[in-house]
Amino acid sequence: MSSEGLRRLMFAAALAGLPTLAAACADLSRGPAPADMDAAGGAGGDAGDAGSDSSDGAVSFATQVHGTLTGSCMRCHAAGGEAGDTSFLLTGVATADLASTTRFIDLQTPAASRLLAKMSGKGHGGGTVFAVESTEYQTVLRWIRGGARP
Repeated sequence: MSSEGLRRLMFAAALAGLPTLAAACADLSRGPAPADMDAAGGAGGDAGDAGSDSSDGAVSFATQVHGTLTGSCMRCHAAGGEAGDTSFLLTGVATADLASTTRFIDLQTPAASRLLAKMSGKGHGGGTVFAVESTEYQTVLRWIRGGARP
């Protein structure tokens, strides 16, 4: 096969994979905000203190949440990533990422936070990142309920 033919074949294969790549990435700028689940006692209720490192049971962004977000979201939600044109961008620097992340939380009704809705697949172009029952989801929920400590 000529190099031109090989290049065309590789291009066609890459194009065929684009829908899959697009579906795997998040888009925190789309989708409706979730219904108030805290008031109704919905999903995300107290699930214990799994994932907490601090002695008082509080969750901090820098030690528990940041690594979860960068490990699962940053591949798409970074400058130049598939979701690099959304309003939720991660840099890998905790202080900058905290500022970006807190725009998507609701301290009054934590379980209704847009961040949690997107993580669980509601209005998220990348589908479910963490199920509501997952340790990661519950840790982020506890972080918000605890006042979203840095």
